[in-house]
Parts: sequence; C-alpha cells; structure tokens
Amino acid sequence: MAVTQQFARVTTEYLNLCRQAAEVSPDANPQWDPPRADWLDLDWSPESLRQLLQLAKVGPAAVAALERSTNGDVLIDVSCLDHDDAVGTFGPPPRAVAPAAVAEIATTLAAVDWEAAIAALPAGAQEATTALGMNITGDPRPYLTCHFEALRTFYQQAAERRLTVVLWWD
Repeated sequence: MAVTQQFARVTTEYLNLCRQAAEVSPDANPQWDPPRADWLDLDWSPESLRQLLQLAKVGPAAVAALERSTNGDVLIDVSCLDHDDAVGTFGPPPRAVAPAAVAEIATTLAAVDWEAAIAALPAGAQEATTALGMNITGDPRPYLTCHFEALRTFYQQAAERRLTVVLWWD
C-alpha cells in the first residue's frame, strides 16, 4: 500500500461544522467531505522536495516554508478528523495551517527560483536520485517539478481564498 501526503483547502466555518458533527455523532464522525477540487495528493514527494531545497541552498526561509506547508501547525485542532470515515487513522494525526500562515507560505514558495533549485542537482539521473536519497528509476526532476509546482499553486489559491489547509498521510 502506498503512503501519500494529502491536502485539502477548507474554510474555518467548514472545520467548525466538522467539529460540531463529530460532537453529536454517536461514532464521532465529522462528516468530512470537502470538494475534490480542493484536494491535493502530493504523493511521497515532501522529503525529496525538502532535500532538494537544502541541497540547492535556497535559504532557511524557503526550507522552513516547505516544512511548514507539509507538516502543518499545532495551533489548529483538527483531531476530530482523525477518524476512519474522514482522513483515516493511518500515520500521524492530521494537521492544519491557518489562513494567515497559508498566505506566508504561499508568498515564500512563490519566491523560490525553481529553475535554480533544480539546477543544483547533479547532471545524471542516477546521481540526482542518489543526492536526494530517493529510490526511483529515472530522472527525478520531472517528478519534483510537478509536485513542487502543484504545492506552490495549491497554497497560492488557498491564500487568495483565505482558506485553511488540512494535511494528512493516507
């Protein structure tokens, strides 16, 4: 079974409705069902993206923003979502990033010079995967580019709409 990182963009009101639903449900079901258009599957890319930004020496602010974007904050209680009918109970409990932090992350990720970051990898595909500690066949650049751009766009859109980002592993 593959383990992938999932994200959803939701309003604060929606999270409150989920908390309320969990409180009144006999089995604590939060009725979690955000629109699929507001979901992102980041696959297993977060650690490789982090490795790349560190290798590329893009700066501590960019690395911290990436880490925060994929680890979440403890400031928002989303424990009601740690339910089999919501995000499941596999892996660590779900986390979230509040709208103000989402905006900070979006701004920092937007400033990353992705071309310069990806250019920091060794030229050969095998050497690049080794430098990142990845265990894949082929060139990791397209995979990393696709997932970084998806994450950057996801956070930008969440910031524009002033949404909370919920993340979990599934």
